[in-house]
Parts: sequence; C-alpha cells; structure tokens
Amino acid sequence: MKKEEILAKSRAEKHDEGEEYAEGKGRYYGVKAMAVMFLTLFLFNLAQGQRNDVLFAMWWTYIGFEALGKYRIGRKTVYLITAVCGIAAGVLYAMDYVLYVLK
Repeated sequence: MKKEEILAKSRAEKHDEGEEYAEGKGRYYGVKAMAVMFLTLFLFNLAQGQRNDVLFAMWWTYIGFEALGKYRIGRKTVYLITAVCGIAAGVLYAMDYVLYVLK
C-alpha cells in the first residue's frame, strides 16, 4: 500500500487520536474523583452510623462493567472474573438496599 493510500484511508476513518487521548485523560481524572467522593461519603456514613449499601452497589457495578469492557478487548481471565464478581456484588448490594427500604 502506498503512503497516499494509507493517509487517505486514515482520514476516511475520522479517527482523532487527540480526542481519544483527551477522553482517556478525562476518564482517568473522573475515576479518581469518583473514588475520592466514594471514600468521603463512605467515611461520613460510617461516622454517622448510616448504611453504605447504595455506595457499594454503585461502586461494584462500575468496577464490574469496567472490567467487562477490558475483558471484551483483552480476553484476560482476570478481567472476566472481576467483571462477574463486581456485577454480582453490585446487584446484591442493590437488592440488600431495596429489601432494607421496603421492610
């Protein structure tokens, strides 16, 4: 394939590496901020004697689906195990919360 063909094909794909890099950086800082907020709310609830099952439901569901995305790309068993366990934990924490509220 000639250089011009490769460049034309690349331009036709509309793939912007700069935009992809910015999305990755945004996601990186977003996850860090979410972890800090999770820890802050967890400690506050703990100090107040409140339940944390809603926080855990959200956290584990996020971890599980992030691992699922990684598994779909890399096919590493550790990602699959993390995905299954994380999603299961998220669902169980959510069910625990709902059952607690409804009783």
